[in-house]
Amino acid sequence: MTFQRIGTRLYGNGEVVHTPLVRAGDWIFGTGLRANLPSGEIDPEVQRLHRPFSSPPKAQREAQHIFDLLVTQLSEHDSAITRVARLDQYFTHHLHVDPYHVVRKKSLQGQVAPSTSILIKGLLNTDACMDVQMIASTLQSTHAFDPVVPSKLNVPTSSGYAPCLRVGDLIFVAGQLARDASGQIAASAQVPEGQLWNGTRIKLETEYLIEHRLMPALAAAGSNLDLVLKAQVYLSHSCDLAQFWQVWAQAFGKRIPPTTVVPVAHPGFGTEEATIEINLIAAHQEAAKDIHDIHCDVELIGQHMVPARSFQQLLFVAGLMAIEDGGLCHASKPSTSAPYYTDSARQQSLNILAKAKTIFKAAHTDLSYLTRAIHFQSDLNDFKSIYQAWDPELRRAGLPFTAVEVGSELFVKDAALILDLWGYIPR
Repeated sequence: MTFQRIGTRLYGNGEVVHTPLVRAGDWIFGTGLRANLPSGEIDPEVQRLHRPFSSPPKAQREAQHIFDLLVTQLSEHDSAITRVARLDQYFTHHLHVDPYHVVRKKSLQGQVAPSTSILIKGLLNTDACMDVQMIASTLQSTHAFDPVVPSKLNVPTSSGYAPCLRVGDLIFVAGQLARDASGQIAASAQVPEGQLWNGTRIKLETEYLIEHRLMPALAAAGSNLDLVLKAQVYLSHSCDLAQFWQVWAQAFGKRIPPTTVVPVAHPGFGTEEATIEINLIAAHQEAAKDIHDIHCDVELIGQHMVPARSFQQLLFVAGLMAIEDGGLCHASKPSTSAPYYTDSARQQSLNILAKAKTIFKAAHTDLSYLTRAIHFQSDLNDFKSIYQAWDPELRRAGLPFTAVEVGSELFVKDAALILDLWGYIPR
């Protein structure tokens, strides 16, 4: 089966090598898509620094640049823009979202794939508004696209994305909030007004989200919680992790699917008062036999979580952090009397990559078959240290990566990185 890096670019005098698209069998992954040139700089025509009032707005020009690239690259590599199955977007400000939606709806001809939009603090291009991730099916795969719209899952008309989509044997569930039919946070997902301890907000939102959003979406698409391959969870209050995990574990028992949990600043989602958003990839019930749990000895942020799951040559990995014995890895902790000898961010990255190698090896593959790496960082000033920890051969080949700054508190004191990985298993 095919594994191919597409459009590899050299940034920063060749010190950083980025591969924006990777073909892995029947799928094409786009990662770290911004309106930049092969040099890494934002396109001056997008910027229009000397024409600040020119139309359309800058965010819309950025989006157009990104989707123009996707149209060209997908058509040249056995796919098409109409084969996009999932989109994830990180925005530096909520005012950039609507201009992006204008371009997205037009480019995808009104058939917008399941989507997750998150507000973050910073991108690798300081003058960029957005960073986009994409998954598309190849034409050769002949996967049928079957949009699923459960009656209880409302979708904001401005964005128009499909809340759930079946493509072949994969089910993509868009980022979900604890909203009811009105589009606002459901009353049952909130602590009653004026009361301080009649329920806990994060537990109420998570319970509602699982029962009334995720489970109906999966059921309508022919799947269920046992068939979830990967979840991405965004919390707008990092202190909510323990109570979120308590509810999440109750839903899955002692076989929790690979889950990446990321803290972002509040507000971080389309509904201002929401404190959590979750998206899923799951398998269709007819293909349940193709799911394989990958077990190995790596310490994860949550108990009873499967480190990774493989499904039809794709590898879905849990979010990784440099934790040991419940705290930050020992190698990353500088001496109190000689703190300048330790590069904590690099040591954390090395610890995480060692875990990743263990997981990929257990799945009968290796990091050269990486299809996506998202660095969720507390400070983008640490990016070079984190990036340079990757194996030199992998770096030179081109990594399908992006890095976004999400906030200063990554659950564990002094943590610099949460790494979200996806991979491919060649036959």
